[in-house]
Amino acid sequence: MTLKKTSFVLLAITLMLTTISCHRDAETINKIITKQQIAEDAIKKWMISSKDYPHYKPIVFGDLTPRYEKSASTLQLSILIGEEEAKPNKERNTLRLDSLKNELNKYKGSLLGYIIPHKFQEKNIAGETLSQELLFFLDTTLTVASALSPESFDYILDEKVFFRLDSIFVEETIPLE
Repeated sequence: MTLKKTSFVLLAITLMLTTISCHRDAETINKIITKQQIAEDAIKKWMISSKDYPHYKPIVFGDLTPRYEKSASTLQLSILIGEEEAKPNKERNTLRLDSLKNELNKYKGSLLGYIIPHKFQEKNIAGETLSQELLFFLDTTLTVASALSPESFDYILDEKVFFRLDSIFVEETIPLE
């Protein structure tokens, strides 16, 4: 009789542990990985593999933002939105501004890739810890294509070349004659 009770208790404990284990595995499988997380991981890997940042320590990542190719219509809408936003609050027509933004969202153009700002720490030659920031350009597969310093941010956001991977960028040669 004692052997039956012991076997029953062991079977119940085994069944309970199996159920808990399976439930935990299901939670891990159902965990959704976001584009933001994929981008951050890609940037960390890129920074660690780069010889330019041997003492890299991440601080904070900004929001992952899609960038679209501008067309004539989206450029015009962007200009109108900028003009409306530049007006003082009293003179700003919020209905018109919302309407312009909605139109811009309808005609985004083709996806160039994504951008994400990243602040990190790095040690200089003297061993001092410095905070730096780079703007990362990722292609549509969330692979790091390039990174630029903050001084260059405003000049290049819509340029296609910054969203191409260096490994697949083929330079065309133009004959001199």
